Amino acid sequence: MKKIFKVILLIFPILIITKVMAKSYGLEYKPIENLDLKVEEVKKYHFYKENKIEAYFIEEENPSIFKKQNNYYFTNYSEWFKEKPSIKKNREIKERNVYVYSKLKKIKNFYIEVLDSDLSIKEFSISFNDLTAPNNAYCSDCSNYYYMHMTDSDLIKINELTLKYDDFYEPNSLKIRVLFNKENIKYRIIIFDNNINEILYEGNFISDTSLHEYTIDDFNDINAFEEETIKYSEDPNMYLVDSFKEYSYRDKLYLYEYILKDYYPTYEVSLDGYIKDEDDFIIEKKYYYLETAIIKDKIVITNENYDLNDYIKTSVPFEVASNINISKNGTYKVKYIFPNKAIEVDAKVNTNNEYIETLNQNMEKKNEEIKDIILDKDEIISHLEESIKNKDEVISKKQVERSIVKTSKIPIVLITIGVMLIIICISSSIKKTVELKK
Repeated sequence: MKKIFKVILLIFPILIITKVMAKSYGLEYKPIENLDLKVEEVKKYHFYKENKIEAYFIEEENPSIFKKQNNYYFTNYSEWFKEKPSIKKNREIKERNVYVYSKLKKIKNFYIEVLDSDLSIKEFSISFNDLTAPNNAYCSDCSNYYYMHMTDSDLIKINELTLKYDDFYEPNSLKIRVLFNKENIKYRIIIFDNNINEILYEGNFISDTSLHEYTIDDFNDINAFEEETIKYSEDPNMYLVDSFKEYSYRDKLYLYEYILKDYYPTYEVSLDGYIKDEDDFIIEKKYYYLETAIIKDKIVITNENYDLNDYIKTSVPFEVASNINISKNGTYKVKYIFPNKAIEVDAKVNTNNEYIETLNQNMEKKNEEIKDIILDKDEIISHLEESIKNKDEVISKKQVERSIVKTSKIPIVLITIGVMLIIICISSSIKKTVELKK
């Protein structure tokens, strides 16, 4: 019984009851908007590159952002304008006279119409260079001597008179003399060239009692001119249609420069290749809370079915590394590896593996001893059987058999009991070992 109790004590491990402890470790700060656990201020600047813009302006007409340089140049003279350009600093203006000349178409035919005509005309004559010229005339309701020179006492009547001269005459040589003895008589004179369908001049008049001498300037020109010619000096041989002044100018332009700041679209702490604008910045605030990992203060491993993840609680992803040898009791290192930090803790291995190994070795040794005992038993029985056979033949066979039975049963029973006890101990030891492993 003492031996059995000893085996039982060896099979059961010593149980040590310890209080479970845990330790919290800070890992990293994460941004959050509504908690002021940690505030980080970052000053970011507006960065820019300088682009130089150059342009030429009239002095003092440059935009204020441009700065004047020493370089300048003169523009080419502009085209000519009738309107005089405005006066500007360093502007040079030149002018010229422009003459519009034309040749007048020569005249040849006349048409005279007098409204409310009666004997009221005292004189009517047409001359060129103060000389009368031969013509063919046709008149409706005229006095017969209308074409003759009339004295103050002679009155004539002209209704519609057409005159066709034999030659062409210069308009500037024309002179028409008209004298009425009544007022407010309307009359008109139309002048043609050879084509009576093309009016060159037209004049509408109202009579009074004075003598009038008309020249071509008293008529409205309708289609009196040939193509106009532009000249920049006077030409007495041509008819002056118009004259005016034209202007041209050039400017002295100075070079101006402007440094355009081409800003990067976002604010940055630093930016290669760009210039920091010290006056243009923002301050960004970031708020963080501390993400934690809770690891048991004491990690004790008592069997092979352990998981190091069971000793930690965190929402941060991690990996585990250790040098644990489960077959050997002792203190080992466990490392929990996070993205920006690694935490190393101790882990104690306290299992029955070493004891079980020793027990297995002892059981193997006992098994060998039992085998030896069984072999010895067989030899003893064999010797006993031989001894019985050699007994005195005097003794009767039944007595010999009884004596053999009586003498042989005792040691056999003892041996059998001993073997059974050993087997019971071994079975108990094996059962406990199995339970410990579980």
